[in-house]
Amino acid sequence: MKKALVILCGGLSTRMGSNKTFLPFGSTSLLKYQIARFRPYFETIYLSAPAREDDDFSYEDYCGCRAIHDKYAKIGPMGGLFSCLSSAPEDILFFTPVDAPFTNPALAAEICTQLESDEAKYACAIQNPEGHVQPLFTAYTKQCLPVIENLIQKKAYRLKFLLTPEDTLILDRFLPPEQFFNMNDPQSYYYALQKLSAERPGEFPPDFGKQDSRISGRVPILSFTAKSGTGKTTYLEKLIPLLKQKHLRIAVVKHDAHGFQIDKPGKDSYRLTQAGADHMILTSEDQTAAVLSHKAQHPSLASILARIENVDFIITEGYKLGEQKKIHLLRKGHNETPVGNQENTIAYVTDFPFQADVPVFDLNHPEDILPFLTDYIHSCRTFQK
Repeated sequence: MKKALVILCGGLSTRMGSNKTFLPFGSTSLLKYQIARFRPYFETIYLSAPAREDDDFSYEDYCGCRAIHDKYAKIGPMGGLFSCLSSAPEDILFFTPVDAPFTNPALAAEICTQLESDEAKYACAIQNPEGHVQPLFTAYTKQCLPVIENLIQKKAYRLKFLLTPEDTLILDRFLPPEQFFNMNDPQSYYYALQKLSAERPGEFPPDFGKQDSRISGRVPILSFTAKSGTGKTTYLEKLIPLLKQKHLRIAVVKHDAHGFQIDKPGKDSYRLTQAGADHMILTSEDQTAAVLSHKAQHPSLASILARIENVDFIITEGYKLGEQKKIHLLRKGHNETPVGNQENTIAYVTDFPFQADVPVFDLNHPEDILPFLTDYIHSCRTFQK
């Protein structure tokens, strides 16, 4: 079976403020950067482009790849899948968004191979750490075309309706967080540039990114991870006042795998959200709260951290699969084995004897860990100067 890659370039880029496809990315554009990454694995690369408008722009002249324009305007990725699968001659098409610059091209090729070996399935995909299928880093065969046509007729444009368990092969792999990173707004774009500058310093000015501590990573970050119910929040509730006594400005990022609702029925903010506001920001003299909607996009930790400013220390609760520095909490009879990956573990907090190559602190006495944390914060600042 023949395979090809499709780079989805049809997003509206409303939050970015300009077309992401042509954003500068290192010494080239984002689109050309993506083509160069995937070219060793896919001989043929197509571009899924918006419905044709009255302009003379040629994608093929720009980057050497044929553009397949949406046959249905403004119905999202579903339109791109339908148009490409019905137009391209290849048996398997792998779809990836242009704004995901740190995915693994070799994994894309492997997904195609896995789908080719299972004739009972018309799609092969991966899952994010929360167990949600990623429909835009997925291989599809033409067998799904009738299903897509039916969904379009019903105006059911969400890809979750297409990736049913009986028709989708899930590739089980442990994947790094950057696999799920998308550039959706200027903050995440700047973070991606900073990450790229670390990998390709010759393509950026020597002082690139050093002016913004949120992006360069100068603010010390530490994750407290544990199985649900271990008592992370209770522990942090006692620890944070101790850190505040050190005159530290602290930000906390809590990951909620089950979703949450801040607005309450009857409140003006709730009414405006229900009316269709995509983002809801409440502000007063002393504080500001922002609820930013990103339906099923699961923003990366890095893109969230890029929004934080004017703090000395960032604590995250959760993100057990991330590459950031982390402390694991363990509790006797409930969670005696660390969850997630052990990468960059710098300490454990337990209420029972536990042997480790890093320091172990008492879960019931958060004051014991305070000197360790202040040394960690100081060492991060010293190293990054």
